[in-house]
Amino acid sequence: MSEIGKKIWIFPDAYLPATGNPYKTSFGGDQYSHESLCIVNYSLTNANLVIDFLYEDEKPIENYETIIEAKKSLHLRLDNITVKGMNLPREKPYSIVLKSDTKIVAQLSRLDTTSQYNSFMTAMGWGTDV
Repeated sequence: MSEIGKKIWIFPDAYLPATGNPYKTSFGGDQYSHESLCIVNYSLTNANLVIDFLYEDEKPIENYETIIEAKKSLHLRLDNITVKGMNLPREKPYSIVLKSDTKIVAQLSRLDTTSQYNSFMTAMGWGTDV
């Protein structure tokens, strides 16, 4: 079976909004503003991921590592990760570079609960194998 996807994904427009107000309560508790990298690994092997976060006026936060198992999906909440003891800052534009040793498909989703009118957006990244 051929692999589906690309090994490198770029998301130029990322932004963790302020925490905001609770959107709804779920099994995991109240849902507040966040971003998620939504990833599909349709291959027969696990995908080892390395993610870098690039900022306009700060040093990058690099080398967040995680694994997505074969034939699985992953919704990685970016407000919940720690990279070398650091959390991603809120209310600061950044870009994401996602690298995998196996072809994957990725998109970025954002929930913004900072006003009474909640908003949700999702965007596919730009993918390449080079």
